[in-house]
Amino acid sequence: MTTQMWIPIFGNAHIDGGTITSVPVSIQAAGDDMPAADGGAAQAPHTVVRSNIEFEQGTITWEAKISEESGRVQLMLPAEPSAANSPDASKGELLNSELSVGLNVLGAPYGFALWNGGGWEGAGGAGHGSKLLVNQWILMKLIVRGSSADLYVEGVKVATTARMLRRGQIGVLLQGNAECAIRNITVTEDSPMCFAVMQFTEEFNVLYKDVIKPVCESYGYKVVRGDDFYTSGQIMEDVTQSIRLAALIIADVTPDNANVFYEVGYAHAIGKPTILLSDRRRERLPFDISGFRTLFYDNTIGGKAVVEARLKQHLDALRPN
Repeated sequence: MTTQMWIPIFGNAHIDGGTITSVPVSIQAAGDDMPAADGGAAQAPHTVVRSNIEFEQGTITWEAKISEESGRVQLMLPAEPSAANSPDASKGELLNSELSVGLNVLGAPYGFALWNGGGWEGAGGAGHGSKLLVNQWILMKLIVRGSSADLYVEGVKVATTARMLRRGQIGVLLQGNAECAIRNITVTEDSPMCFAVMQFTEEFNVLYKDVIKPVCESYGYKVVRGDDFYTSGQIMEDVTQSIRLAALIIADVTPDNANVFYEVGYAHAIGKPTILLSDRRRERLPFDISGFRTLFYDNTIGGKAVVEARLKQHLDALRPN
């Protein structure tokens, strides 16, 4: 088990065991790119602390305390860029995105906000019109599954956001004119899920069992597909829920299968990272998906090694091994 390490990178932080306390000090720093998640209070002293703990899917619990109603205690988690986070024209790169979650986020006592390198956008909040408890520890919990993140306060679910996280190190933002603190940060990481979409015939069963499943598992994914469901409910409800909870979709679009195209369309509609596969023997893809990057393969012994290598290249870009 990795020992938690916390390093202040801005502001004045006192770290004592599992408790991190900000001691407000006004600091002028040109180019400071991590203001608190509220434009109206960006001038208040703030402290940023980063850890060596990486997170993508699972549960984080912590306790937060503020000494004044306007104080802020927020976790910071690397996130996938939103559509509004367009490439930097001068560099051809996306700006860093970060999901902030905790106390006093964009005017909400509890909630989420997304930092897109150039500004904040709301991502869900609760408790408007109410006041936060001062000088008391508040128990909070974040559960992340796929693109769904749920925030709990004292065991009560208060806010939800739809945002894919990127695997990366978590941080803490503490802000206010009086001391604020966070303690007992506990991280329980789950394996992200890859949901495989394909026709259930022997040809594609071999591709799934010999290539997709072992390659994705080597990158830390839990891999499932529709025929893994054994419930008494509606199969499509299980499928759409799995797509929502998955971190990655891999779909074979070789045959014209209505169910496969429906599931691919659903995944695209909710912004889910999707890798398309197709046997090279197919003459052309349907117009609606022809513009998406597709991994073409040859259904031969030699073709298996090629599709494995190319699939690994895609996964390296999404989730470094």
